[in-house]
Formats: sequence, C-alpha cells, structure tokens
Amino acid sequence: MASTRTEFRDRLGLGLMLGLLLALALLPLFAGFAGLAWEVAQGAGLLGALATLLLAGAALRPRAPAGLVTLRLHGRIGWFALVAVSGHVVGLVLADRVTIEYLKPSAPLHQLAGIAAAALLLLLTCGASAPLRRRVWPSHRVFASTHLVATCAMTVLIAAHVIVSARYVGGAGRRAIYVAAAAAALLMLLRGRGPARRLAIAVAVAAGVVALALLLPERVDARLREPVALRQTGLALDFPHGKHGAVKCLTCHHNYADRTGKESCMPCHSGGRADLRLGVEARMHGFCLDCHRHPNAALRKQGPVAGCAVCHRAWSAEAPAGSASGVAAHREPSRGLAESG
Repeated sequence: MASTRTEFRDRLGLGLMLGLLLALALLPLFAGFAGLAWEVAQGAGLLGALATLLLAGAALRPRAPAGLVTLRLHGRIGWFALVAVSGHVVGLVLADRVTIEYLKPSAPLHQLAGIAAAALLLLLTCGASAPLRRRVWPSHRVFASTHLVATCAMTVLIAAHVIVSARYVGGAGRRAIYVAAAAAALLMLLRGRGPARRLAIAVAVAAGVVALALLLPERVDARLREPVALRQTGLALDFPHGKHGAVKCLTCHHNYADRTGKESCMPCHSGGRADLRLGVEARMHGFCLDCHRHPNAALRKQGPVAGCAVCHRAWSAEAPAGSASGVAAHREPSRGLAESG
C-alpha cells in the first residue's frame, strides 16, 4: 500500500514537472531571432537547463524496478545535459567571437554562475559512473547525499544564469514559471526514504528554494550583471544614433537635463562615482536590453535582442564625432560587453 502511494506521488510530481518543462520549452517561440547559429547554441543551452531540472525532479529509484526513471536512463539524461551545455558554450563562441569575453574572470556574476553550474554538471555526470563512484566514495549513502546537495547548488546556479540573462525568461510571468519548475524539482529530492530524508538534504533543498525565491524580483538582475573583476581594456562599441531617431534624446542623455555632466555615457558611468551604485556593465546592459526586448508601443522596430558583436564592433562612420559611439567609446575602459543571454 505504501509502495502504491509512493508511486502515485512520483507520477503526480513528475506530471507537474513535465508540464512546467513543456511550458519552458515553448518560450523560445517568443524570444526573437538573432541568427541561426546563435539560436541553435542558445537552444542547446535551454535544453541543457531543462534536462538538469528533469534530473532533479524525475522519480529515480535505483533499487526499485518500478521506478519511473531507471538509473541507466537517469545517467543518459545527465550525459545529454552535459553535451547540450557544451554545445551551448562552444556554439556561442563560434557564432559570436566576442562571447569569449564571458569566459574570463571579468564576466558578470550570472555568467560565472553558469560556468560554475557547468563544472558541477561535469563532476556530477562523470562522478556518477560506476568505476569512478566505487573508487571515490566510501559508501553509496555518502555518494547519494553529496550528489543531491550538489544538485541543489547546480539548480540554483543555472536558474541565476538563465533568469538574469533574460533570453527566454524575460518578464515576471516567464521568470515565475522557471522558478516554479526549479523549486518543484528541488522539492522532489525530498521524496521517498533513504539519504533524501537526512537533515543535510532537507537543509540544502530549503536553502535552494529560498535562493530561487530571491531571484523572482527583477531588481536582482542589475546586481548579478556586475562583474567580479574589472576589465583592464575597453571593448569597441558602436552606437548607431541614426537608428534611434524615434527615441527622445533625453531618455539616454539625461545629464543634459539634470545638469549632472556634459560628457558621453561611458566616462561618467565607468568612473566609479559614489552616487552611481551600478557599474557600466550592469547599467548599460540593463538599459539597452530592457528597451530592446520590451520597447515602447510607439516603437515598431526594437533592433537586436541578443548577441555581443552586434553592438561591440568597429566604429561606424554614421556616428557623429564626440558621441557615445566611436572614439570616446573606444578609449574608455568598459566593465563588460553586450548581453549574451
């Protein structure tokens, strides 16, 4: 009887997980097109993220044949997720060479979270192989507990990477769907008997759910877009003023209205002023991407929604001398580059 109830809960939980994953899989339909190679690489990243949620949420019963997901299938899903994430990273670098800047220490926090999550996925997948598992772990119980705690950390790190990059989960509704799916996946780790009932697992799951809830407010995005280490050299930046004629000038050049300065954007926002709490990385990426992905109703064409090279490229002759585009942008140190999410 208890076995029947457990199997019913597993099926119910897995059904909920699959529903949320299906909703997330449909989100790319509304993400905007940014080139075939870029889209393929981004799609691989989304598949990898969904596969990791399935790894946590699927009802794995290694010692029970009636389990919904066998140990072998669980391992195959892990390898699929690892291959997808690898394709995501390699594909983005090949599609847009500027993206390699996001693999450096000067990358923003949400990118470093993605790198850390990929490293954890590699360790979890390779470490779960039978030969290595028997050599490294003294007992199956210790291995299972460590595996589950690492899964909680990986799930939160991937959520921070996916949500803040805002490629597929921009907006409160999509963000809430992803957080709900990730939280449901973590809570599924508490089911059944054995190591999942231990206090360490319960604490890890609770901490993971709280961390996911903290990602719900959009105001956290700016902080997670900040880099840990400042870039020592600037990146080329081309801002086509001619294509922004429909935008009111003071929307960007507020300093001419509030008299806080008469320079272009970069000297002010990269100068470390105390009253500017956010650096140029977080401020400019948020400012530009939010406008492009959620434009005013009066603006019919919002321009590029993703990619690095589309903005970080050689100066165009279209930009007037002394503008934010061109020489000034080339000379000023930058703390980051265009959003790759």
